[in-house]
Amino acid sequence: MSQMEQNTQRVLRHSAPTELFPASAGKETTPLAAPEAKPSLGKTLLHVAWMSIVLGLVIEGLILIVASSFDKLIEGKTVLADLVQKVSWSVIVCIGLALGRGAARLQAATQAVSNAAAMSTVGLAGLLSAPLAFAVARSLHEGMQEALFIKIFQGGGGSPVLLALIKGLEYGCLGALLVWVGKQVWGKALAHAGVGLAVGVVFGAILIGVLAVGAKAPTPISGWLARAINEIINPVGCSLTLYAAEILGRGGQAIAED
Repeated sequence: MSQMEQNTQRVLRHSAPTELFPASAGKETTPLAAPEAKPSLGKTLLHVAWMSIVLGLVIEGLILIVASSFDKLIEGKTVLADLVQKVSWSVIVCIGLALGRGAARLQAATQAVSNAAAMSTVGLAGLLSAPLAFAVARSLHEGMQEALFIKIFQGGGGSPVLLALIKGLEYGCLGALLVWVGKQVWGKALAHAGVGLAVGVVFGAILIGVLAVGAKAPTPISGWLARAINEIINPVGCSLTLYAAEILGRGGQAIAED
């Protein structure tokens, strides 16, 4: 074998391993983690809207069950007027809180925002949206009564301004607490429902007490039970609505607060 052939074979032996077995071969590669999906505000608000409508329907259905258990039949016109009130209230207040959460995330995306600042932003959204929802729902309820030529006994008194203030404080606290619980490892659906339940029980008791003190006529037990259902189920349902809507807005991914 000539010297040239020996040199050629030596070069091929040294170059083959490099070509056939790249440096990365045999090494485990760690795939890059997919970026966390951010909730789409438009999709979130859309989901909040339709779930809030369902929430209003559920509350009205529960009230009808309570009324029927006391052998009290409710006319269709009365149900319609009450339904308009329940749905308008839940839609406005839940969308208000959803907008507050969206604003808090926008702040976090543009600058460093503390947990307290995010809680304040969403709390302010609840503080403002609840009195607005109270006024709009009350006006629509009265308008429907006039349109249907009926008069519904409200079962309690109290200044509308005071009631709106209580509602504002209630949903301001609810919004702030939902931000806090959402940042906890255990802050899932059950935790959101628990926050709504606690807020509903505390402020519902305050509101019912104000109505009882200002009542101008005796209120039947079914009326107070209906009021209690409304005051407790609303914040629980709104909390779960926000939680579920944000998961759907992320495309099904679990919520992890920024």
